[in-house]
Amino acid sequence: MMKKMGIEQKDVPGVSEVIFRFSDKEWVISNPQVTVIKQAGSESYQVSGARTERALGERESIQGDGEEAQITRKEIEIPIEDAALVAGQTGVDIEVAKQALVETDGDLAAAILKLRRT
Repeated sequence: MMKKMGIEQKDVPGVSEVIFRFSDKEWVISNPQVTVIKQAGSESYQVSGARTERALGERESIQGDGEEAQITRKEIEIPIEDAALVAGQTGVDIEVAKQALVETDGDLAAAILKLRRT
């Protein structure tokens, strides 16, 4: 029926992360499900997945020259809800879950997998 109306919908495979960048923060959707919807000559994108929020500039940066490079990581803010979700899924206490989220840059799925492997 959608084809009759001129609407085409397709999944976009291989997307590992979607970032919505605001003036003061970013929303990061890890392991998203992305769908492109084409209608009347325009494209719309539908994104679903778990969202984490971080301030701008909270990515890893490599500083240095030549052989001596130093990796610096800015502290990211982990929402208590995310830590509680990871703790509930893995059976660890909230502080361990929070540390796993910090180590995975707030990626819920990666933190859960990390804690289940240990």
